[in-house]
Amino acid sequence: MTDEMTYQELDIVRVFDAPRQLVWDAWTDPDQIAAWWGPAGMHTPRESVEMDVRPGGVFRLTMVMDDSGAEFPSDMRFTEVDEPAKLAYEWDAQRGLGAGSTVVTFTDLGDGRTELTNHFAGWITDTVRGFMVQGTNQQLDKLAAYVTR
Repeated sequence: MTDEMTYQELDIVRVFDAPRQLVWDAWTDPDQIAAWWGPAGMHTPRESVEMDVRPGGVFRLTMVMDDSGAEFPSDMRFTEVDEPAKLAYEWDAQRGLGAGSTVVTFTDLGDGRTELTNHFAGWITDTVRGFMVQGTNQQLDKLAAYVTR
């Protein structure tokens, strides 16, 4: 294991007991994304969310730690929008993290279920990868609770 930044790819797959359009809307509506975005112990204030959901459009938000108030802004841009099947965004190096991209695909499984694949590709350290896997899974737990409420 190294703490040297290397190019890595990572897939996290989750099945939601919710229709594809509902899951898509949770990812593309600023009011909804503020309700669930961020790992456990963090929240995303609605006023920090700026989304122009189209290729080239901005995707900005700030996650805030519940206990300390520490802020973690992200400045991203959408690269592909294919409602309700695919959403892609990317970012330049920021806050000590390397540049990267995420492609989220939404597959209708029938019976009101949706498979979501979150594909990350970019420059990270092995330590950051571990935090990314944990944080993304916690965030998807929050999304599951949100779309099935």
